[in-house]
Order: sequence, then C-alpha cells, then structure tokens
Amino acid sequence: MLLARRIGEFNHHQNTRKLHGESLLFLSAELIIMLSVILVAAKVGGEIAERFLKIPALIGELTAGIIIGPHALGGIRFFDRIGPVFREVGPYISEAASHAGDTVEPAIPFALYFVGQLGAVLLLFEAGLETDRQRFLKFIRPATAVALGGVIFPFVLGVLVTLWFGYATFDSIHDAIPALFVGAILTATSVGITARVLSDISRLDSIEGVIILAAAVVDDVLGIVIVAIIVAIEAEGTVSGGSVALLIVKAFGFWLGLTLIGSILANRISRLTMWFQSDGATLVLAITLGFIAASVAEVYFGLAMIIGAFSMGLALSATVLKEYTIFAIQNGGSILVPVFFCIIGMQVDLTAVAESDNLGRLALFALAVTAIAIITKVAGSGLPVMAVGFGRERSWRIGLGMLPRGEVALIVAEIGRASGIIGRDIFTVAIVMTVVTTVIAPIFLVKAFGGGQPRRRGQAQVRAH
Repeated sequence: MLLARRIGEFNHHQNTRKLHGESLLFLSAELIIMLSVILVAAKVGGEIAERFLKIPALIGELTAGIIIGPHALGGIRFFDRIGPVFREVGPYISEAASHAGDTVEPAIPFALYFVGQLGAVLLLFEAGLETDRQRFLKFIRPATAVALGGVIFPFVLGVLVTLWFGYATFDSIHDAIPALFVGAILTATSVGITARVLSDISRLDSIEGVIILAAAVVDDVLGIVIVAIIVAIEAEGTVSGGSVALLIVKAFGFWLGLTLIGSILANRISRLTMWFQSDGATLVLAITLGFIAASVAEVYFGLAMIIGAFSMGLALSATVLKEYTIFAIQNGGSILVPVFFCIIGMQVDLTAVAESDNLGRLALFALAVTAIAIITKVAGSGLPVMAVGFGRERSWRIGLGMLPRGEVALIVAEIGRASGIIGRDIFTVAIVMTVVTTVIAPIFLVKAFGGGQPRRRGQAQVRAH
C-alpha cells in the first residue's frame, strides 16, 4: 500500500560499499547468513510456542524476531569480531517521508524486508484461495458493519486519549495532527495474522473467518484513506473533499473491481494457466498472478499489497487451478510466512521506552492506548455484527479476529515518525500497543474457537504441474 516502504538510492549505496572492498557477492553471502538465522529462529520459536506452550506458532515467531532483532541480540558485536548479525545494508524511503525529504533508515536490510513481504503476499493469496467466494460476497454487508465499527470507535477514542494526556491539542489543525494519527494507528487490523491463525486451526472458511477477512480488507482500505488524509493535511495544511472522494473511489474501486472482474474471468484464467505443460509452470504462473495483483494494488492504487493478493486468490478460489496448486503454495508458505512474522518482531524496539523524558506519563499513556485498542476493536467490531443478527459467541470471535494490529500498525507508525507527524514517545506507545494486541489476539482467538488441532503447514506433498 501507499504506506509500505520503498527502496531508495540502493545502487549508490552498494557502489559505495564496493569501493570499501565489499563485493556484491559478499553482501549476498551476508544476507544469506541473516536469512538463515531468521529461518532457524522462526522455526524454533514456533516449535516452542506450539508444542510446549500450546499457543499459536506465530507468537513464537514474533517473539523470536524481537530476541534476534537489531535492537536486541542481533545488534550485539561478540568478541570484537563477530557481529552484529543484523546491520543496515541499504536505506529505503516511505512515501510520506519522500515528500518530506527524509530518508528512513531501516532496522533491517531491505532485502530481508522484501523476503518478509513475499511471505505476507503468499499468505494472503493462499487465504483468498481457501475462502469460499460465494460466502464471502454473501457476508460482505455484515463485514462492512464490522469494519466501520472497528474503525470509528478506535479512531475517536484514540484521538481523545491523546488529547487527554497532552500529546496533542485542538489549538490548531497542526497541533491536533498527532492525536489524529494515533487514532489512525488504532484503526489498523492485521489481516495477515488473523488469516494465519484461522488457517492453522482450519477455520478460515467458517462464517466467522469469512466475515473477519472481508472486514479486515474493508478496514485496511478505510485506514489507508484516513492516513492519506492526515498526511495531506500535514503537508499542505488542508485537504479538499474532492481529493478525499477520489481516494475512496480509487481504493474501493480497485478492490471490488479486481474481485468481481477476476471472478468473471477466473475459469478462463484457470484454463489458460493450466494450458502450460512444462514442469512447475502452472504453479509459477498462479503465484505470479497473486504477485501482480499485489504490486498493482500498491503502486497504482495506494492499497496494501496483501489486499491485491487476497482479492486475486479469492477470484480464483472456485477454479480447478486452486485445487491443483493450493498444497504447493502451502508448502512455499511454510518457508516464507514464518520469516514474515519473525521480521515483524525484528522491527520492534522496546528499549525506546527507557529513553522517554517522562517515563511515568508515557507508561500510563501506553497502558491507556493499549486498553482502548483492545476494547474498541473487540466491542466496535463485535457489537455491530451482533446487531445484524449474529449470536454473542460469533460476535466475540469476530471481535477478537479484528484485534491484532501487527505489521499494518507498525508501518503506519513508521510513516508518522518519519514524516515528523508523531514524536518518539507516541511511536514507542504505538509499538507497545502493537506488540500486546498481536500477542494476545491469537491466544484468545484459538480459545474462542474451542482450540482445534493446528494444521501442519507444508506437509502436503503434491507435484505442481
């Protein structure tokens, strides 16, 4: 989406390194070592979480990322010669920061961030394939009610609590922007995390699962529009109603257009893709469709890549192509998806809390924001769906499914920090809130569905044509 990081001046940076004696092969070897550490840490963390702690594997993967990240063990140099394992190897620029002229130094190398994004795209493409398209369209209305409740309540209370603690005022529109941005951060929903949990317990295609995924997509689109408006106000001091309408039409038009047109052409696309006879061609072309949809969503429509990937998977969900490739895609996801969650954890810097000028006020603010994040998302998303005729148990599950903020909130917070909209204190609070909601949501969601035997990802053995 427009919020995602972009690589900038990478070739110049690499050439500078080459002058210092580091070849591209050396840099590639460094990245392979880093990726190997991430893979092992993610799998070990996931194994401990699932086998011994009886909690979802992704929590172990997130925790492993925090532990090995550049702000923890990964940033330590041992014996003056070994390490740090993770060091910056190329800056990237956020869309908002590029307008402000600021370069955002990443916590991790861009190449690793890119691998993590491949995992996110693959995860949501798989989630779309596994979702019943007819059921998805059938429940789009209650999903919209869920999304609206999950955006309005967190946003309003997020603004109010920021004003209450004195981190923003209504003296002018500029002074109110930090509060507006906190509200925008709280509207986020990590569809990737919820999709992973539901997939692991084989509830992705349940009524609750379908509503959660549909609502999370609508939620993400609305959140993108809100952030774009706030960034425009910060940059220009105002925003016109016409530009807001254009943003909304463009965002929802792409998502609905891709889903509907893709569904109409799905069987033709499936037959064309399966016409290829060379080994692995069908699988590669199917995944490429997901990649293209993800890229177009980000580059041309300012939407999250995961929305494009999910929409393409949903369009192809009722085709023979889905039946022929789904197991191989799951196998690929067993490698890339844990990397994605581990890298989310690596971007968390909890040590920033200790650097606050007023630690007591910051701690109370973080506690209040986190409590609001939990209550407003669970109640704001759960109560509307109960009002349209769903029972209390299903409403509770849906509310929990909308709770985790994950990578979406981290990206939004990073854009606010990089563009100068929010300071380090608010950025730190956003991180704390994100970590807490991301960790507790899968635990309660699994319990709400009555447990369930985790699906072993990557176990299916199918030779893709």
